[in-house]
Amino acid sequence: MMGRWFAQKNRRSIMDDVKIKYSEVVVAVDLGSRNIRGVIGHKTKEGKLDVLRTISVPSENCIVNGVVINIDSAALQIKQLIMKLRNLLNGMLNSSSDDPSVRISYDITDVYVGLHGKSIHGEVNELSHCLGPDPVSEEIVHSMEIENKRMRIDASRRIIDVVPLEYSVDGMVVDNPVGCVCHELRARFLNVHAESYVLDNLNKCFDRINESSSSDAASIIKVTPHYVLSSCHLSDAVLSSGQKEVGCMLLDFGAQTTSLSIYHEKKLRYLHVFNFGSDLITDDIASLRLPWGMSEKLKTDFGHAMQSMVVKPVVVDLGGGREVDTLTLAGIIESRVSDFLARIGSAMMLSGYSAHIDSIVVVGGGSKLGNMIEKIEKETGIPTRFGDVRVLSSDSEAEKFADVSYASVMGVMMSAEVGGVIVRDSSEVRHKKSKKDSKTGWILPSLWVKVKDRVEGKVDEFFEE
Repeated sequence: MMGRWFAQKNRRSIMDDVKIKYSEVVVAVDLGSRNIRGVIGHKTKEGKLDVLRTISVPSENCIVNGVVINIDSAALQIKQLIMKLRNLLNGMLNSSSDDPSVRISYDITDVYVGLHGKSIHGEVNELSHCLGPDPVSEEIVHSMEIENKRMRIDASRRIIDVVPLEYSVDGMVVDNPVGCVCHELRARFLNVHAESYVLDNLNKCFDRINESSSSDAASIIKVTPHYVLSSCHLSDAVLSSGQKEVGCMLLDFGAQTTSLSIYHEKKLRYLHVFNFGSDLITDDIASLRLPWGMSEKLKTDFGHAMQSMVVKPVVVDLGGGREVDTLTLAGIIESRVSDFLARIGSAMMLSGYSAHIDSIVVVGGGSKLGNMIEKIEKETGIPTRFGDVRVLSSDSEAEKFADVSYASVMGVMMSAEVGGVIVRDSSEVRHKKSKKDSKTGWILPSLWVKVKDRVEGKVDEFFEE
């Protein structure tokens, strides 16, 4: 009894030494075409993000254009990521205890997963409902929402998110139609849909992750994924309320996909994902008969989006008697970036909101080219800036995580509504460290502790009989 009381006392002191409760911890995963990034953190009472730990694993050959194509490989990589995050979490929350006998084992149960993919597209759907003398009820509004979700789309696609745009009563736009008396109620929704296999493949991944025949609790993962549309929540991390109200276009340049989101009057009005990214620039550089890895390094180290801005060209020695100058490199890159922006400009015009775009905010690792901002401003005529993460608390490494490459996963974390960490059941906890025998004072490895406990149990049973 005394030992149990001591363990409970130390358990409370361990949690008191940590700034947050384990039940408030959130785990977010972002499935990029180059890396799978995981973050442990929590949202403060002020609505800020406190980033505690982050880690990445490669996703090449299992995620293409933001979509899982190799289920077995992706499941293995995601499982390894979650196990690493769990180890980091346990090390962090048990950092104040030196005694392994009172260490608590924490487990990750819920993971917020960002949805990407070249097939994601937003489509506006408008419905109308004729009414009698009675005012609009909540049931009528709810029935229109259900009817919208039954919108006819291609059989191979599925609605993954719905953004209510506006309601109007007899042609007058209102914030909430409930209680209004009118002859006609109209509703407009932005339905975000994607190819069905985008979700199906992810579900299969997590089914594989949760399947385990191992008797070792340390290798067992049981998590529930919560899928969130990255493009919708990205704005929560990098855009201000004023930008969303006045009108803003958010561009997320990835390695293989680029997403375009337009906000106006504080709502997402248009969404489209292109199947191009910065990897195409690397392919263009590789056309100089260079290895892909070398081409990628040239792009990241010397790449410029505007050839005219390269004032002092530098000749880069590639080895083997080969070289390339940064002016030629910039010409190759600018040509491809101009193609990107032409397609983005066409989408802006088709959206119907081009006149409402007051600024452009750019995020994503693919945007980190010299003079990228100047190039976009020149092509669009719209003020442009990089979108640093604005929702980090003072406890986070703001300088590191405010980088544009972290914006997507921070947006996923902003969508979290519940924590995803529990204390693992004590019967499943298997301490790998040595344990002190209370009677002899000897230090026994965990294997001998189990043997000793089993023998003592058999002896006790014998004398009881």
